[in-house]
Amino acid sequence: MESKANFAIIGAFVLVTLFGIVAFIAYISGKQFDEEYDRYIVEYTTPPRGIAVGSEVRFNGLKMGEVTKTMLDKDDANKVLVYIQVQANTPVHEDSYAQNEPLGLTGLSYIQLYAGPSGKRFDLVALGENYPHIEGRGSQLDNLLGGSESVIDNVNLALARTVAVLNPEAAKDLHAILANINEITAKVKDSDLSNERIDRFMLAIEQAANDTSAAAIAVEITAQDVSKLLQSGEVKNVLIQAEKTVKSAETTLNEFTLFAKDASELSEETRRTVEQFSTTGLQDLSLAMADLRTLIETLGRVSEDLERSPVDFIVGQEKELTELPQ
Repeated sequence: MESKANFAIIGAFVLVTLFGIVAFIAYISGKQFDEEYDRYIVEYTTPPRGIAVGSEVRFNGLKMGEVTKTMLDKDDANKVLVYIQVQANTPVHEDSYAQNEPLGLTGLSYIQLYAGPSGKRFDLVALGENYPHIEGRGSQLDNLLGGSESVIDNVNLALARTVAVLNPEAAKDLHAILANINEITAKVKDSDLSNERIDRFMLAIEQAANDTSAAAIAVEITAQDVSKLLQSGEVKNVLIQAEKTVKSAETTLNEFTLFAKDASELSEETRRTVEQFSTTGLQDLSLAMADLRTLIETLGRVSEDLERSPVDFIVGQEKELTELPQ
């Protein structure tokens, strides 16, 4: 009986210990069994240095989730896809973006989420099993290291130009320039420049500046007036009327062209008719005039015969018989 009691105590102790270990692990990991998560995919076009499975995902500095998976995009090998899960109440919007931030001096990084200004949440229900995509950005340190080559090139170029400036010939030219400057300043110092002349010179400069400012204001006002005129409907109406006038003029010009073409054809036909008349018509007219002259002469003789003896003209003159000798 005593041995059975010991076994029961040992079994209860083991169960309590196991439950305590599980509870301690859950407490240490900061997870809750009833907690819900939203899953997203962060797209990087630059290498996400220091990001691995289990890296923290923060929002406004607070840990809201972690990285669950990393992989290359199947369609574009230059893209890196990082799968993350964050607490369901995390305000991730359609224009949110993720930026890598270094985690101290360990070389590791975490993902910092930033809410976009739109305030529009993803419709996770409509997307179903398709995770929303978020733009991923490298850290400021990554950008600096990524552009270090160009920085070094610029530094080398600047050093090369500095060396070129400090060569003996350039140094000689520089010394000559400095000597000229010293000479000019000495002459200015020795010249008779009174305060009154300096004041007048400064007033002239100020007046010129004021005139330039007034001119700029006038130009701006003119530009505004022109802009208002262009935006008003009057210019548009004038342009429409001008377009109609141009079209009307074009139609009139086309009609005038057709009229000129018809007149040219008519002139050509008239020329051919005149030529034909001059060749054959004049001859026919001459023959007709001759026939008319003959007709007039015949009618004249008939008229004379009729006046002389109408009966003889109508009945006819008796023919004289001539006897032939037997």
